[in-house]
Amino acid sequence: MAEKIFVADKLQRVPYAYPEDSLLRAAELLAQGGAGVLPIVELGTPVGVLTEARLREAVQQGANWMEPVTAWMDEAFLRIPIDAPIEEAIETLAYTNQPAIGVDPWGRYVGVVSLAGLVARPLTLPQVGTIGGMATPLGVYLTNGMVSAGAGTIGLMLTGALLFALFLAANWLVVGGMWWAQHQFGIPLYSYYNSPFAGQWFLFSDVMGLVLRSSVFVVFLVLIRLLPIAGTHAAEHMVVHAIERGEPLTLEVVRRMPRVHPRCGTNLVAGIALFLGLAKVFQFGVSDEDARDFALLMALLFTLILWRPFGGFLQWVATTKPPTERQLLNAIRVGEELLRKARPYSGATPSLGLRLLNSGLVQILIGAWGLMAVLHVLESLLGVSLIVP
Repeated sequence: MAEKIFVADKLQRVPYAYPEDSLLRAAELLAQGGAGVLPIVELGTPVGVLTEARLREAVQQGANWMEPVTAWMDEAFLRIPIDAPIEEAIETLAYTNQPAIGVDPWGRYVGVVSLAGLVARPLTLPQVGTIGGMATPLGVYLTNGMVSAGAGTIGLMLTGALLFALFLAANWLVVGGMWWAQHQFGIPLYSYYNSPFAGQWFLFSDVMGLVLRSSVFVVFLVLIRLLPIAGTHAAEHMVVHAIERGEPLTLEVVRRMPRVHPRCGTNLVAGIALFLGLAKVFQFGVSDEDARDFALLMALLFTLILWRPFGGFLQWVATTKPPTERQLLNAIRVGEELLRKARPYSGATPSLGLRLLNSGLVQILIGAWGLMAVLHVLESLLGVSLIVP
């Protein structure tokens, strides 16, 4: 059952003025309070309010700043009991333009009540710090370095195994397709791919070799896009966006969030691929050592400028896709779990070892290496090549 919240829980404590205070002093207190309304209190009881609108009238009419504030205060305001449920107070404020003052059972001033303050969530969100995450076959994994939530060690290891399996599948598809095309139609694609100079720019065959080798990465991205994990990846990004913006984790809100995130690991992969590609382009036909160094410097400069936009593009077209409602609900549940676990450690800084452990990178590498070891054993038993076609 949800905890019942009263007006007393949502009051804005602002300073007040006395009727005999000058208009100048009241204006200063109005600015300090930040609520847009200043209570005027006599013997503990509110007798009026000074608002921005009334202060504007005073300026327009050339008021004497030393005269009492009572000449410019409004006597029309709402007195709302602080033990009233916020639902009732919201209903009242939604249909009036009058400022509201919270009063105790004896009618004494306690604080200012605003519609925005009543609607806002009563609890301060924990300072979760920088959130990282992973998409796994078992759902979303989230961490702030101190605590983690969602898919655990098994899910992260399965992610490593899945990524390695997809990379092998891309190799098998590309290399197998080239071998089939060469033997079926006589097109020497397999020879271009296996050229000892593949990746260089000096001969047509070498350019073809570079293109064919790059196609493995493209097929790898296509395979990711086809799998449900791309939707899980998008759901992870959308929940992280919602948390970072302070939004409530509801399906209606989270589904409006972007599925591209600036801290996604895809950006790092995009940066590496971009640098390697630009280095080849800028070094085309260059033989002088100094010129090659300059070409690498230019490749690095362009990479630093373009890696995030390129990474965002790859996220949009390949590593994420619109998530299903089930994937979003799973991600929301994990986000709520992370916030709940992070609350006792609000503002704490994790150690380097704990941050590395919770990052999930170690578990992903173990999963990839584990699958590689299994395939090596199968290669020995079956006498066939599974890892390198």
